[in-house]
Amino acid sequence: MKGVTYSDVLAMPTYERRFFLSLLTKQLREQQEYVENIKKSNKNEKGSRSSTISGDALKSRIRNGDIPNK
Repeated sequence: MKGVTYSDVLAMPTYERRFFLSLLTKQLREQQEYVENIKKSNKNEKGSRSSTISGDALKSRIRNGDIPNK
């Protein structure tokens, strides 16, 4: 918990400590689920290419001007 010192925690009543710990636990679970969902969605993607092209075909397209040469 950011901004709360050890002495602040010790000075809190037990019910208040439990409340803040439950909030922290909930936040950490949500964060972990978010990270897992991101990992799952990235695992299923192969890339952003929509089609493949061989090296010779690519060279000929560049020569013809279909693909700009940088």
